[in-house]
Amino acid sequence: MLANGSAPASAPALTIGAGDLDSFERLLEEIQTAYGREDVARLAAMTTPEILARFSQELTDNAKQGLRNDISDVKLLQGDLSEAWRENSSDYATVAIRFSPVDVTVDRTTGQVVSGDRPRTTQATELWTFRRDDRTRTDGWQLSAIQQAA
Repeated sequence: MLANGSAPASAPALTIGAGDLDSFERLLEEIQTAYGREDVARLAAMTTPEILARFSQELTDNAKQGLRNDISDVKLLQGDLSEAWRENSSDYATVAIRFSPVDVTVDRTTGQVVSGDRPRTTQATELWTFRRDDRTRTDGWQLSAIQQAA
């Protein structure tokens, strides 16, 4: 379960509730799975245009090399809210996420594993920033940035 944090001193306070934290966990799992399926339409519904462009480029680069990144069994291990703020008409929340997927790269033609180990999970820690706009508040949160944790 994701843990709540506080807003940075320089930004207007924003309260992040349990429902928001549940959304972040769900988005982690759904985005990783959609990426592994190369489901660009699904990714578009859960990400901002900037992140969608990044993901699309990565998927295109893999395809040109005859590879596919197969991601499954995504599990949140720990999530901590780093900061939450409101800027103009958007809410933002950055969450430090530690998760474990089964993450392998396979040959598109043969399905043979090129890197990774299919039954074995890996672990990753990343900072995910989510955005929710007033104009699309009913659509909920979208992933707007990813940074590798130091």
